[in-house]
Amino acid sequence: MTDEELAVRAQRSKEAFGELFRRYYKRFFNLAYRFCGDSFAADDLTSEIFLRINRYLKSFKQSLSFKTWAYKVATNTCLTYKVKSAKFKVQSFSSKLKIDEDGEVREFEVEDEKINLVQEVINNNISSRVQKALGELPQKPRLALYLFYFEDLKYEEIAQILKMPVNTVRTNLRRGRIKLQEELRDLIEI
Repeated sequence: MTDEELAVRAQRSKEAFGELFRRYYKRFFNLAYRFCGDSFAADDLTSEIFLRINRYLKSFKQSLSFKTWAYKVATNTCLTYKVKSAKFKVQSFSSKLKIDEDGEVREFEVEDEKINLVQEVINNNISSRVQKALGELPQKPRLALYLFYFEDLKYEEIAQILKMPVNTVRTNLRRGRIKLQEELRDLIEI
């Protein structure tokens, strides 16, 4: 059964939606992880993606590509997460301020009580360097690179998902590649 047929059935059937979930969970988890860089947050974000897909599934038309439609929902959910997390970071800055005994406002660091040794090992890995470099790219080139290389989407599909012309997708891919090459030049053998 195609994804499109399954999506139409999923509008009425929990089992069909479960099959869509199984087919797309790993892809959307990877997309979410590329946005937030944390597996726990990515898991929550993936759940939010599927909640939104379920909510908007009634608007899906079988004449569309489900993959493209679902990626639009997923990327919009991730973009919303980025905006909300940026607002949260600004608000949480004030929680790092403390008034000392003299009445002076001082900044202090909150130490994480849990040391995640697995994360420390991952941070020393080459893949974490690539992840970091991807995370530092501007949003559009990062999304274009992810969808092209990790999801094997075509230029046209990426253009539909990101709502931009195909040539703009190509430009974003080129800019992203150049920036990654600059950031990771010590890892690339010439």
